[in-house]
Amino acid sequence: MMIPRLLLMIALALAGLWFAAEPLLVAQARRHVQADGIAPQPGWGRLGLALTGVTLPTQAGRLELPRLDLWVTPLSPTTLRAGLPETAFWDAPAGRRQVGMEDAAAAVTLSPLGSVVRANASFAALALDGAPLSGRGDVTARAVADDRIPGHAFQMRIHLPDLRLPQARSATGGLRLWLDRAPGIGTETPAVLGVMTEGFEIDTGRFTVRLVGQLSKGADGLAQGRVALYGSDAAAMLDRAIEEGLVPPKVRLLARGMLNRVGQMDFAGGGADWPSMPPAAQGQVRIPLEMREGRMFLGTVEIGSAPPWPAF
Repeated sequence: MMIPRLLLMIALALAGLWFAAEPLLVAQARRHVQADGIAPQPGWGRLGLALTGVTLPTQAGRLELPRLDLWVTPLSPTTLRAGLPETAFWDAPAGRRQVGMEDAAAAVTLSPLGSVVRANASFAALALDGAPLSGRGDVTARAVADDRIPGHAFQMRIHLPDLRLPQARSATGGLRLWLDRAPGIGTETPAVLGVMTEGFEIDTGRFTVRLVGQLSKGADGLAQGRVALYGSDAAAMLDRAIEEGLVPPKVRLLARGMLNRVGQMDFAGGGADWPSMPPAAQGQVRIPLEMREGRMFLGTVEIGSAPPWPAF
């Protein structure tokens, strides 16, 4: 009889702590969260907040949410879940934009020390100012151990099979990011120090390109590393790389004259080749881009300066 009684006492104690935490959580939110209304989540199975008129500062501009539900459950107390509204407003540098989000949800799992170890977001559709951006999609991220680039490593899986963009119809694959700090609730947004992919595919509508490579921020603030673009249309891939700013526009004529050679070129510099970037398969070409010592190379040909590392 002692063990069942002890388990009952523990359950009652945990329930007491659970309900005692709710008013404390609301009081703290009223001090630190900019919102028109802050209330506890309804129902006994959720501990969290029901927010209305929320304003969130982001690096890309202020985001206003008509409502935001945040909660944890007794069975997953370290996983914070979020229910997002169908419409939000984003004060972008170019002006105020309306963001549509159908069936959007997110979840973040924290370590005992409060840092993010896993996160995911999903939606049935996205739109901007009423124009469709994407059908159903999801993004996941998890912390991993990888010290090839200094920083905190996260493995991401991006699954956007139904994009409605002029530049892309789909984007799917894995990306590994290295951040300058461990992300956590209430901490500053981490900066990206490096990125690697073993195969990220983009369907542009005109052609499909697969990206493989790794890039990182050099000591001079410029990008360094290697990227290989695989596809069947070298001319179209070069044009798109120029349009996206990956390759300088002045290289267009030179590259056009080298199309027959570009697909057979190797990388100019030595060093570790990770991830693996083998020659293209039959019927495809591989466009090798390399950035080192502040310079950019197309295969073995220097084509200009390496671009500044972007502020993500």
